[in-house]
Amino acid sequence: MKNLLALDLKPRDIMTRQAFLNAIAIVMILGGSTNSVLHLLAIARSCEVELSVKDFSDIAAKTPFLADLKPSGKYMQEDFHKIGGLPALLKYLIKKGVIMGDTMTVTGKTLGENVADAVDLETTWDTQDVIRPLDKPIKSTGHIAILRGNLAPDTAVA
Repeated sequence: MKNLLALDLKPRDIMTRQAFLNAIAIVMILGGSTNSVLHLLAIARSCEVELSVKDFSDIAAKTPFLADLKPSGKYMQEDFHKIGGLPALLKYLIKKGVIMGDTMTVTGKTLGENVADAVDLETTWDTQDVIRPLDKPIKSTGHIAILRGNLAPDTAVA
């Protein structure tokens, strides 16, 4: 907190549209909860950041599902941690252009700076299948669908 005050970093300096888009991509890649739609939209609204269910649909359409994690998958979060965890995944996704590494974080550094020294997931493809490479996904698109139509006139999440 002291560091944030010294740097004059405010929550809205960190919670930008790009940070939310990065978060949505991570939800799709890891198989995150459908509740993330509700929560990320609510947080964005409180930050006065433009975000809609269309953003979730758009990102789901182009973002593969890569994590073989429970409850639907084979591995535990502990297994993900052992291969480098979220820092390694973020480093890989930044390198591949799936998420943007220039977003500011609470450390006062960018996301890319924070994960620069993380494990290189590309060196682990032969020894683990907890996280798959982008070219060998579990599913080629995100797992969350935004429904529209006569049964969901204001949209629904599945």
